[in-house]
Amino acid sequence: MPQIISQQMNRQESHVRSILKGISWRFLATGTLILIVFLVEGNIATALGIGSIEFILKLLIYYGHERVWNVYLKGQEQTPKISLFKTISWRFIASATTFVIAFLVLTSGEDSTGASKAATVVAIEFVAKFIIYYLHERAWQLVPPGFFRKLMRKESSE
Repeated sequence: MPQIISQQMNRQESHVRSILKGISWRFLATGTLILIVFLVEGNIATALGIGSIEFILKLLIYYGHERVWNVYLKGQEQTPKISLFKTISWRFIASATTFVIAFLVLTSGEDSTGASKAATVVAIEFVAKFIIYYLHERAWQLVPPGFFRKLMRKESSE
């Protein structure tokens, strides 16, 4: 029994892995958001502004989401079904956050269509990022648990 618990603990995601996943996801997600905001709003400065706020805020939220799922999984393998549930939970959290950010930025000027544009951004983003996030999760499952720990040990011993 202790060996089984030990094996499960070894499969848990490390903080380093969660951080690296968060950073890789943020670049994909923020790039996608900037493109969507630019297509909806037509202003690159606004798109970059929303993207930069989103990058920092959601990096922190994503890390928390990863750690909560790590506790919930207790070292279990992340199956495609679990990836789907994780994707759904993240999309709702992320889309709500994006709506708040886009709403605050897009309604701060004299444009009365800010709420409508924020809703359009979130609708497009929800679908696009649902697919991209799921693929991101599955791609990270190809990286074996402990890979980064082993890599860091190799570099420190050289």
